[in-house]
Amino acid sequence: MDKRKVILTAIGIAAFSFLGTEFSAAYDYPFCRKGDAGPGDCRYDTYEQCLAAISGTAAYCQPNYWLSQADRNAVPVRPRRVPRY
Repeated sequence: MDKRKVILTAIGIAAFSFLGTEFSAAYDYPFCRKGDAGPGDCRYDTYEQCLAAISGTAAYCQPNYWLSQADRNAVPVRPRRVPRY
């Protein structure tokens, strides 16, 4: 009887632990900041964001080559222009 309670309790805990979890989809950004060594920092949506991040450094921007070919052919996201007053 005690083994059955332990097993049922473990199954109940496992079932309830999955109720509140959400799976997040990974997003691969199209532009990377590249320096001397390492894989680079690929977290930029636009080329302009990458250029702003590397200003004043010896780094450079490049397309994210880890993206699939379908993602590379997608239309790049352009920042919304805000009118200056």
